[in-house]
Amino acid sequence: MPRPRTPLLDRRRIGAAALRIADDQGVLAIPALARDLGVAPSALYHHVSGRGEIISLMREELALETSPDAWDSSQPWEQALEEWARSYRTAFAAHPGAVPLLATAPLAEPFMHAMYEKVAELLLTAGFTASQVMPLINAMESFILGSALDLVAPPVMVSDVTRETAPHLTAVLDDTPTDHRRAELAFDVGLRALITGFRALLPR
Repeated sequence: MPRPRTPLLDRRRIGAAALRIADDQGVLAIPALARDLGVAPSALYHHVSGRGEIISLMREELALETSPDAWDSSQPWEQALEEWARSYRTAFAAHPGAVPLLATAPLAEPFMHAMYEKVAELLLTAGFTASQVMPLINAMESFILGSALDLVAPPVMVSDVTRETAPHLTAVLDDTPTDHRRAELAFDVGLRALITGFRALLPR
């Protein structure tokens, strides 16, 4: 049979389909990906070397959804770090099912290195030591990824509490939003607390 004028597969299509499947199912299975693309599993390996490269394509697809200029590193480090955290959370929040897969695979992609380079430069310029920077980035990322998952969690996470057995918890819950504002408020408070804590760690 003659080859089709338009290739059935390319790396962009593979990445987009893999991200969609992982987001929907929480896992990435090669047979399911091939089925979604309408090809045999073996056809995928003409374009990628294996599962690790597919995850890299998923990350690249996610990066394409976020503007590289989403945050400005020339402003004070606290504001720049907040903008980075918010843009990063927004990107992951669009694909919560894929977060566990993307967050646990090693980062070998140059475009991811470029993002971390920008954050590392920001923190070093602010005065943090080289040994502090990666722990600070890891702490912020852990918070961001958890917050992205919280956006798709039920608005009410603690329920069926009785005032008699837990009066303090009940009083707190009475003053807690029971809609999407709960996750937003938690993120705002947590982000402020992290940045305040980071500031306290600056060498004097």
